[in-house]
Amino acid sequence: MLKQLLFMMGSNYPYATWNPLDTQLALSNGNLTATPGAPTRSVRSTIGKSSDKWYWECVTATDVYSYIGVAYSNADLTVGVGLDANGWGYNPNGAIYNNSSPLAVVATYANGDVIGIAIDPTAGTVKFYKNNALQYTATGLSGTVYAAVGLANSTACTANFGKTAQTYSPPAGYNAGLYA
Repeated sequence: MLKQLLFMMGSNYPYATWNPLDTQLALSNGNLTATPGAPTRSVRSTIGKSSDKWYWECVTATDVYSYIGVAYSNADLTVGVGLDANGWGYNPNGAIYNNSSPLAVVATYANGDVIGIAIDPTAGTVKFYKNNALQYTATGLSGTVYAAVGLANSTACTANFGKTAQTYSPPAGYNAGLYA
């Protein structure tokens, strides 16, 4: 409701972007598109959440070295998201990773697929979607979690943190986007 009211009043709502202060990835498109310039590197969003329910999307241009998911502030940004204990990442080969271990193998994804991430830090869950189809629900989150992506080679990820219309509606009860 507050979001709608601020939008109608013409407010510049503070939505997340990729954080230019913690990455070796090249950022463009208002810091919403991340592309690699080195071996696998990761970036987190500028806004993290420790409560409520939030949904964001990433449109992919991928190869096997992309990881889309969430991470804590102390995640290792020199590896893909989910390849250390401080993040969970969905790889194009269909594996959902945490601490370098696959938690599940689900649908693969390719260029142009929309990966949706729904976080509920209060319940300690992150849900991974491919083109609006739920793939997996990971558990074990606690504290403040950030949207994150790890990329290498010819990969790219354009995030939609809700400032513009998202491709899919968020799951019931989730905020559309990631904002302050």
